Amino acid sequence: MHLAAALAAGLLLAASDHPLHFWWLQFMALVPFWWGLWRQRAARRRTWLFGLVFGLAYASVILLAAGLAPPVLAAAAANVLQWTFATWLCARHLERGPVRGPLAAAATLTLVEVALWHLVPVFGTAQAFVRPLSAAPMLVAFVAYTGVGGLVFVVAALQALLVAALRGPARGLPLALIASLLATVAALDAVRWNRPLAGSVRVAAFGWAHEYPNSPDGESFPQIAAAMAHAEGAQLLVTPESALRVHDRDAMLGFCRDLCRLHPLALVLGLWHHPTDDNRIWFVDATGELRGEYRKSHLVPFFEDYAVGDGVPVLVPFGDIRLGGMICQDDNFTDVARALGRAGVRLVAVPTNDWPAIREFHLENAAFRSIENGYAVVRAASDGISALVSPRGEVLARYDHTTQTLGGDQSDIGLAKSQRLPSAALLHGEVPLGDGVPTVYARSGDLPVLVGAAALLLLALRRRRAAA
Repeated sequence: MHLAAALAAGLLLAASDHPLHFWWLQFMALVPFWWGLWRQRAARRRTWLFGLVFGLAYASVILLAAGLAPPVLAAAAANVLQWTFATWLCARHLERGPVRGPLAAAATLTLVEVALWHLVPVFGTAQAFVRPLSAAPMLVAFVAYTGVGGLVFVVAALQALLVAALRGPARGLPLALIASLLATVAALDAVRWNRPLAGSVRVAAFGWAHEYPNSPDGESFPQIAAAMAHAEGAQLLVTPESALRVHDRDAMLGFCRDLCRLHPLALVLGLWHHPTDDNRIWFVDATGELRGEYRKSHLVPFFEDYAVGDGVPVLVPFGDIRLGGMICQDDNFTDVARALGRAGVRLVAVPTNDWPAIREFHLENAAFRSIENGYAVVRAASDGISALVSPRGEVLARYDHTTQTLGGDQSDIGLAKSQRLPSAALLHGEVPLGDGVPTVYARSGDLPVLVGAAALLLLALRRRRAAA
């Protein structure tokens, strides 16, 4: 029965993720996990086996959705080991009282989860089990104060406290703490969600599936995309990752100047820079002048092996605001994203190149960067999903280039398809801007959550010694 509880919990948690994506199961999937682990601990059985079964059940379903590419397999293996180890540690804390036990166990799970993002940096916070909750940005607005680590603790602690209340006679304390935790989260959500935004800008993202096709009349895709974006009134056009190949810098700079003379709008071009063999962004202003270059700072293990950027954000003027950028895998991590938030950037361009099996996972995780740091995102994808994301983490509009279906709120959001590039599409619309004030998370990162979780563990250990 103990292992059946682990299996059920793992499958419930997997059902909250893709392909089913019943994200609301996040708030109940860990109930059988904590219940079974408590019984396993009381029976003095091997708790690591409980965690292994849970981890295998959860990771196996995710693999069915995300595929068997080497990075995905590495992330899944790390996830199974994480749950095996975390479960063994959590079991050592559960019997420390109806409040201290659940809190110490949730703190342990949080510390192990955050450590995994940094020690096994395959996909960063995309490896977090709470990732599906970006589908409900109003409920998780508080991550602007805590980051995703705070969300891990809240989800784990609420369900562990609920099990403690259901198990024992001392129901009052855990129920009171649940109410207090929910009230705190709701207050932080309300404050963050209702903050005023600051203006808007009309933007466009051009993307496609597979290799972009050649135009029959000889025009390049930047010419077609710029013409379409300018016709829709966009002030900024973003292209996918490595969409252009630069062999001759001077020739490409001349091309950009000529393009912007015809269609005056700012460009964020994803390109492969052959002179230095690296993956970068060019920020080009509406006059065609190069204003900045950013190199990709996080490479996908097994798939990418080339010169890495230094992680220093590049900030360029865009009207009366500053514009920043990240490339694909960069937004799975928080370092560059936080640096942009600390700098007061209000709009971030993200050229990306995905593959169909992971496209939903990647976009879902990327939305957390907007919530944590309070800036809007324009995402242009090849073999993935182009999207416009608000500073609150709302996916205002999206275009899945692998299926050619449009979703999201379409009020004042448009889609233009090129007749000459049939697999390509331009997503465009008015995007609200962030207020430019750095969030608590942008300033402090995971440190407050890590310190708080460590403090809970130390308190539990100290009281146990005192009782002994």
